[in-house]
Amino acid sequence: MLDEYTPHKFEEKMRKRWDELKLHEFDEKSKRKVFIIDTPPPFPTGEFHIGNTLNWCYMDFVARYKRMCGYNVLFPQGWDCHGFPTEVKVEKKYGRLPREQFKEKCLEWTRDVISTMKPQMKEMGFSIDWRQEYYTIDKEYHRKVQYSILKMFEKGLVYRSKHPVLWCTCCGSAIAKAETDEIERETTLNYISFSCEGKPLVIATTRPELLHACVAVLVNPEDGRYKQLHGKTAVVPLFNREVKIIPDSEVDPSFGTGIVMVCTFGDKQDVTWSYRHNLPVIEAMDERGKLLNAGKFTGLKAEAAREKILEELNLLKLITKKEKLKQMVKIHDRCKRPAEFLNSAQWFMKLKGHEEEIMKAANEMRWVPSHSIQLLIDWCSGLEWDWCFSRQRVFGIPIPFWYCEKCDCVIAPGYSNLPVDPTKDKPPIENCPKCEGKLIGETSICDGWVDSSITPLVIAGWPDDEKKFTVLYPSSVRPQGTDIIRTWAFYTIYRCLMLTGKPCFRDVLINGMVCGSDGKKMSKSLGNYVEAKDVIKKSSVDSLRMWAALSGSTGKDNVFYWKDVNYAHSFLNKLWNASKFIESSLKESNGGKQKLRVTDRWILSRLNKVVETCTNALENYDFYTAITTLTEFFWHEFCDYYLEEVKHRLYQPDKYGMESRRATQSTLKTVLLTSLKLTAPFAAYTTDELYQQLFPKEESIHAESWPKGDKKMIDEESEQNVMLLNKVLSEIRKFKMSQKLSLNTELSSAKISVEKPEQLDSVKEEIEAAGRIKKIEISKGEFKVELTK
Repeated sequence: MLDEYTPHKFEEKMRKRWDELKLHEFDEKSKRKVFIIDTPPPFPTGEFHIGNTLNWCYMDFVARYKRMCGYNVLFPQGWDCHGFPTEVKVEKKYGRLPREQFKEKCLEWTRDVISTMKPQMKEMGFSIDWRQEYYTIDKEYHRKVQYSILKMFEKGLVYRSKHPVLWCTCCGSAIAKAETDEIERETTLNYISFSCEGKPLVIATTRPELLHACVAVLVNPEDGRYKQLHGKTAVVPLFNREVKIIPDSEVDPSFGTGIVMVCTFGDKQDVTWSYRHNLPVIEAMDERGKLLNAGKFTGLKAEAAREKILEELNLLKLITKKEKLKQMVKIHDRCKRPAEFLNSAQWFMKLKGHEEEIMKAANEMRWVPSHSIQLLIDWCSGLEWDWCFSRQRVFGIPIPFWYCEKCDCVIAPGYSNLPVDPTKDKPPIENCPKCEGKLIGETSICDGWVDSSITPLVIAGWPDDEKKFTVLYPSSVRPQGTDIIRTWAFYTIYRCLMLTGKPCFRDVLINGMVCGSDGKKMSKSLGNYVEAKDVIKKSSVDSLRMWAALSGSTGKDNVFYWKDVNYAHSFLNKLWNASKFIESSLKESNGGKQKLRVTDRWILSRLNKVVETCTNALENYDFYTAITTLTEFFWHEFCDYYLEEVKHRLYQPDKYGMESRRATQSTLKTVLLTSLKLTAPFAAYTTDELYQQLFPKEESIHAESWPKGDKKMIDEESEQNVMLLNKVLSEIRKFKMSQKLSLNTELSSAKISVEKPEQLDSVKEEIEAAGRIKKIEISKGEFKVELTK
């Protein structure tokens, strides 16, 4: 017999049962159709937060549903173990250590935090095949990443060059545009006096600390104020260098004085102008933001140099005016510090020229929601330069090249020698084949997106198992967040396309961010943060899983409300108690053809429509529609009405007949078992516990087949009749509540007026028994129910 609903008592038992049955294992020998989930390899933080919970719940809903549909599901799990965040944590704890020692500490920290995250993921009941687990720190993964880089190098898609790149002086590394955010800040626009032919020439700038790197002065060719200056030179104050005055149509005559100083490099526009006009490059600052080539200001951090330079300009009366100005600046998304442009030798992957190919591949995929592809299209359309993928850090996959210190000739290792670490390993040849120069091992590592952008290839056995690859590529679905469409989705589509010539996914499932109940993104600093473990402790795993489906439409930001968790828990309690009520009927039910009453035909008709709606919703990753349709049906139509309408048939077979009782029992069994199956992807533990206790088999509900709708069971007439019955019973309940009578109180009479009295002929028994009415009169007219105590 079922006890009270206490999910914490059976969750661990059920996990062990699933492991024993090997329910979640992908069968490489099976001939069944495959479904491959390109699971995000999360960055190991040590905590599996609510945002992770939402994303992985979506994946698990899909995995469990597809298995029940007969698919051989590959649900792997990776760990993205490289990059800035780990180094920052380790540096904070241990300080700066020698390279190899530092890498060991990073590995140690990574293993520790993964060991705390895995149990949380298992507790959530995610049906991951842990035999398919991979770590981007593993040598085998290193080999595959370096293999992919060599392949792209052979195709001319990877190159080393010195260019202005986005640089984080806080982290001391090059960064990609996709790793930046834009913020608005208030700054000061300083009007500074240059000179031209001995006369003042006032230029407005927000970057006086870059005066030493000024290489030209630009004016708009149509600006009549400065036409006489074209081709002349201006003298930079404090540094007394002459620079050309050049006309350029992109200069805004309305900004400042209409004259612009070009520095190498103050912003992206400076980069554009320096290339356009073939200007010299003065390296303005080093990798840590200290000024270079700045005379007595050399060695000062940019902020300190700005103050000193402004002091001197003030003393010399060379500042004519100051204005407050709001401007948008790029910041590194990791440390939130402003990004600079530094001239640096880096490694690049060619993006320019491939935008149309990437967009074509993306358009061949189904995006859910469909509008989310626009973020990728906009990103492709706005590409300005190639992907700088080298990072001046330690913990990551080494870039597998050596280069000549004289002529920059690049030397690659052989494929059989991978993985390599050029900081330690000898180059494949002793000297440069072009000039006999010394070969230098690259010390930079790969941007973390280089590692994770080949996950569809890695899980499909690339590049070693061609037979496996033809079966497992492309991935069936890529689940990921909106926030990394321009990085993970973009780089994966690009890299896999360049390496295979084929799109890497069939579907792309996008989830939004999780917000606190105040509507703002969850953050500990805002005080709106909720931990998954606290939700589980107060409620249950299944309540939290159902929250993920109940919290909103796929692709939108989801707000965490306790009311959704509480609703889920109440529903599961309702499911449990309804199962307790039905339990004895299940033992007596002997199946076979039954003579169904109209209420039976109604609930079975509704059930088949619910099956169809839930199936279509899950095929389209619409978890919200699936769960709300299901809960509304089971809680209100089945429990509130059908169960009350059939109790007399169960408890009084001597009056209403054994055949009617058996029909009820059969219907109850069908509805409950089907409802458990429909709920199984969402409430994995509760449904399987009920299944094991009520329908004892060797397997699990998760090994059952997904229900199929039977159109022959759709009965519109019965639905219309029972809708009217339910409306009448609702009026009877309201009357008894208004009179403060128990629902079991028998009423002497009911006069019912309806437009089509014949609709109630087939359910008069239910009105009498469920409504507890002695005498019923039905007449034609506008709907009305008159009751007498």
